[in-house]
Amino acid sequence: MQWSHIKTLFILSFLVLNIYLLFQFVQRQDQNDLPSLSNDNQTLDEQLESENIQIDDAVLNREVPDFRYLSVAQRLFESAEVEDLNGIDGLQVTTSIDNTLLFAQFEEPIEMPEEGTESEMLQSIVAPYVIQAGQYTYGTWNKELNVIAYFQTKEGAPIFLNQQAILLFYLNDDNEITHYTQTMLGDADKQGDRSIVTPKTAIGYLLRGSNGYLRQDQEVSDIDIGYYSRIEPEDGGEIVFAPTWKVTIDDAVDYFVNGFEGIIYPGDYTQFFTDTINENILVQARRLNEENEIRENIIQLMEGKLEEIGSEVE
Repeated sequence: MQWSHIKTLFILSFLVLNIYLLFQFVQRQDQNDLPSLSNDNQTLDEQLESENIQIDDAVLNREVPDFRYLSVAQRLFESAEVEDLNGIDGLQVTTSIDNTLLFAQFEEPIEMPEEGTESEMLQSIVAPYVIQAGQYTYGTWNKELNVIAYFQTKEGAPIFLNQQAILLFYLNDDNEITHYTQTMLGDADKQGDRSIVTPKTAIGYLLRGSNGYLRQDQEVSDIDIGYYSRIEPEDGGEIVFAPTWKVTIDDAVDYFVNGFEGIIYPGDYTQFFTDTINENILVQARRLNEENEIRENIIQLMEGKLEEIGSEVE
C-alpha cells in the first residue's frame, strides 16, 4: 500500500474519532442544560412549603432598616475612667498594656437575680461597675463556659461576636459574677449606599446553601438585625462591619447572614468565646506587669474556663 493511502486512512480515522468525541461532548452538554427538576426550579415560597419550614409571622414582617457598612476603630480606655472604677468599693480594675482591654475583679461575687432578664441584670446590678454600660445589649449566656456576653451596639443594633466590642461576665459554680472583661469600639463612619435583603431572602440563603443550614421540618423562630465584621485588619486599623441578619432556628441555633452579600457565618458561640479567651484575653493578661494584683487571678480564671471544656491553652 502506498504511503499516501496510509496517510489518508490515518486522517480519515482521526476525523471519525474527532466527530465521535464532538458528538459525545455536545450530548453531555445538552444533558447538563436540561431543565432541572430539583428545588432550584421552585420559588422560595414553594420550597419552604415543600420542606415544611415553619416561619413565625413576626419574622417575615420584620422591618428592613436602612443600614450601611460601618467603619470603626478600637476605643482606648482612659486612665481617668479606670481610676473612677477603682474608686468603687469592692472592685479592682486594670487595663491591658495598650489600654484596649479592661480587666475587672469583684472582691465579693455578685449574685445573679432570681427573677428578671439578663438585660435587666446589666442595667440594675452591674451598670455602676462598667464604663458606658448603656452601649451594650444582652447577647447570650454560654453555659459551657458559664460566661454571659453583652454585645456593644452601633446605630442601635448589636455587633455580633466581635472580640473588640464585647462585655463578658464570668460566673462561678454558684452562678455568681466574679470578674468581667470589656472591649469597646469608637465612633462609627457609615459607608456605601446599598439596600439590605429582606428576612425571607436571608432565610432563602440558609435553605438553598450547600451546607444545609436550614433543613426539612425546622422552624425559623426568630430574626434580628445587627452587624458582623466583614474586614478586620491584622494591624489594628479600622474594622468594617456589614449589616447582618441573625436567624435563629428551632430556638436553639443561630446563623448570621450578611445583609448585602448573603455570606453565612455559623453561630458557634463556644468556639468564639474559646478563641477570644485564648487569642486575646489570655495573651493580654500575660503581658501585664508581674506585680499587677489582678494578673494571676485573671490568668487562673481563664485557664480554668478552658480546661472545663477540654480546650487547649496556648
